[in-house]
Amino acid sequence: MTGKNYYYLINSLPDAREISSEKLEEVRELIEINLHPKDLETFRFLLYRNDNKNLLKLLRKRDGIMPKSDVHFYAPAVFSFEDLDDMLIDAYSGDAPLPAYLQQFLEDERTAPRALRERENHLLNLYYEAGLEYAHDFIRSLFAFKRDLKNIVLALNARLHGFKITRVTVGDYDLAEALARSEKSDFGVAGTHAYVNEIHELLQLGKLVALEQLIDRLLIDHCSQLPRTESFSLDQILLYFLNLSLRHRWHLLSPEKGSAHLDALVEGILRDASNPMREAVIQ
Repeated sequence: MTGKNYYYLINSLPDAREISSEKLEEVRELIEINLHPKDLETFRFLLYRNDNKNLLKLLRKRDGIMPKSDVHFYAPAVFSFEDLDDMLIDAYSGDAPLPAYLQQFLEDERTAPRALRERENHLLNLYYEAGLEYAHDFIRSLFAFKRDLKNIVLALNARLHGFKITRVTVGDYDLAEALARSEKSDFGVAGTHAYVNEIHELLQLGKLVALEQLIDRLLIDHCSQLPRTESFSLDQILLYFLNLSLRHRWHLLSPEKGSAHLDALVEGILRDASNPMREAVIQ
């Protein structure tokens, strides 16, 4: 962490509640050109979520698999489709460096290609592992919270559909073990993860769009409450852009289109007995 003060940058950022989706890239560029190089690397770690999706989209296309959604390119992203294409043949020469987890995935894919589900889980797990070990506190805390949230959603869904919880949870740590062991309706974790009952209810009712919205809100609430020792810091910029990008994602979908798109996506995942909710709303 550089400890750099971003007073002028933060005060020049537009209100995330008012900015149009068309201005998202302009805001991103404004942030990137004003960040210290080390902070730019941290900022981009948030964007890799969409690079992962775009890379998997290319790999599915290579395998002749039709995309599940009508989204052509997930943005904001660090790399273009052309960049990702070059990575697949070890010919990438762009300015943005490849993160270590992505280099590892590409090497693994070239030397020992995996089947579709295994490949996608492998990339997601590598990304999570990198986030959980990241040097910046904000990133580590965000990914630890996302992992807990993901595991609770996966465990609740597995129980609802009669799957073994140990087959779907991510990571080898206390919460994953508690979810697999407990027979309580809330897995005995509602005291430390107050949202578990609300998620349980939404899954039971099949309110999948509401579940996606709840997850986004929980992520923002968690990051908003992280302690900050400095004013006008990188953490404020990370929180701002996380909020902005989540708003952008929902803005692109009309209520009708968004509902149909998410229902079709998540219900398809729920029906996949071989890998239930593995590609769920948390990525």
